[in-house]
Amino acid sequence: MGLREDIQNLGRRFAEAFTGRRAELLIGVPGRINLIGEHTDYNGFPVMPMAIERSVRLAVAARQDGRVELRNVERERYPDRRFRLSEDIPPYANGDWGNYFKAAAQSVVELAVGWGRQVGALRGVSCLVEGDIPPAAGLSSSTALVVAAGLAFCAANGLEMSRAALAERMAEAEHYVGTQGGGMDQAVCLLAHAGEALKVDFFPLDVQRIPFPADHCIVAAHSTVKAEKTGRRRPHYNRRVIECSLGAQLLARELGLAAPEAGGPDAAPRLADLVARTGRAPAQIVELLEHLLDGDEGLTLKRAAGLFDLEPGEFARRFLRMKDGSLLPMPGHGLRVLPRCRHVFGEAERTERAADCLRGGDLEEFGRLMNESHRSCAQHYEISVPELDELVLLMRQAGALGARLTGAGFGGFAIALAQEQRAGDVTLAVQKEFYAPRGLPTADNVFVFRPAEGAVLEELP
Repeated sequence: MGLREDIQNLGRRFAEAFTGRRAELLIGVPGRINLIGEHTDYNGFPVMPMAIERSVRLAVAARQDGRVELRNVERERYPDRRFRLSEDIPPYANGDWGNYFKAAAQSVVELAVGWGRQVGALRGVSCLVEGDIPPAAGLSSSTALVVAAGLAFCAANGLEMSRAALAERMAEAEHYVGTQGGGMDQAVCLLAHAGEALKVDFFPLDVQRIPFPADHCIVAAHSTVKAEKTGRRRPHYNRRVIECSLGAQLLARELGLAAPEAGGPDAAPRLADLVARTGRAPAQIVELLEHLLDGDEGLTLKRAAGLFDLEPGEFARRFLRMKDGSLLPMPGHGLRVLPRCRHVFGEAERTERAADCLRGGDLEEFGRLMNESHRSCAQHYEISVPELDELVLLMRQAGALGARLTGAGFGGFAIALAQEQRAGDVTLAVQKEFYAPRGLPTADNVFVFRPAEGAVLEELP
C-alpha cells in the first residue's frame, strides 16, 4: 500500500476519533535513511539521504479557535494532548510526543506574527495521528512528525511557502525539543522523489536528485538499541555539535577568518566555511588542526580555554552553552575536537565521491565508501554500538556491497547496499546470526527499502 492510500484510510477514521467532524486535509510524511554523509549537515557539508516507504500520517481539521487537539491511534502509548497556540508555547516533559507538534506550532506562530498576523486570530487544528516508522531508530520518525505538524498548521492558517523554505524552517523548529542538528531530515521528508537519492547541500539549501539503480536496494536492520536523540542520549549528540563548532572556531581564529563569537554553534563559522573561504583541501585543514592541538584527542576544560585565551569559566559560558541555556557537562575523556573534525572532513569527501559513484553506476566503490564511513563513525565520531558493528559485519559477509550505521547513531538501524538478488541472503544472515540468538522476529526488525516519494498532502472535498 502506498502513502496516498495510507492517508486515505486514516481520513475515514477521523470521524470516529472526533465525533461529528470530518477531516479536511490528509498529510503523509516519510521517514528516511541516510546513505552516506553522517553528522555533516550541521557542519555545512552535504548528505545523501533517501525517503523510505514508512511514514507519519495525519488527518486534520482546522478549528475556529487556537486550540490544538491531538489523538494518536496508539492512545495507550501516546496519550491525547491539548494545548493552545501562543507566542510562547511551554513544552511538555522531555521526550513527550506532543512536543514535536509544539515545536512546529511555535515556529508557525513566529512565522505568522512576522507576516503581520495576530496570534489570537490563528487557527488551531484537530489531528488524528498514526505512523509506521520505528521510533527512536534513526529513521527520522520525530522529524516526520514535526514536518507533518508544520504542514498542518500552515494549511490551517493559509500560510504558503516553498517546500525548500519549509524544510529550513522546520529544521530550526526541531531545536525546540533540545537537539542541535542540521537540516537533512526535513529536506528529504519534503523534497524526495520515488526512485531517487538526494544529494543535499546546505547554507543555502540545494538539492540534486540522483537516480537510484533499479536492480539494487537497501536492507535495513535494527540494532535493537534505541537511538533517542531527545532522551538520555541528547547530551552525547549535542556534545558532538559543540565539539565540531569548537574546531571550526579554533581554525577560523588561526586562519584569521573570524574572531570566535559567543552564542554557541549558530554564531560560529562552520567547518565547511573553512574549505570554502580558504580553498584548502579538507586534509590540509585537518593537518593544521592536528598541529594546533599537538595531536591531543581529548582537551581538558583548562586546555580548551587556554587555546582561546580565556579562563575556564568564561570559556564554558561562551562556548559550551546549549540551546536550552544549560551548559554542556564536561566528559571525563575531555572535548574530542580533533577526532570529530577528522570524521566530518573525511565524510564530506566520501559523500562527494559517493554522489559521483551513484551517477556513474559504480556501486562497488559506493559500497566501499559506506564501509569507510562506518569505520569513521565508530572510531572518530564514536556513535556506533556493538550491535551496529555486528550487523554491519554480518551484512558485508552475506554479500552486501557496503554497510554502515545510519542516522545520529548510538543505536537504531544499520543499512546495507545490496543487489536485488542478494537482498534475501543479507536478510537471512542477520536473521540466523543476530535475531534468532536473541529470540527476536526478523519481520519487525529488517526491511528492504527503495527510494520513496516525499510528503503528500490531499485536501478533502
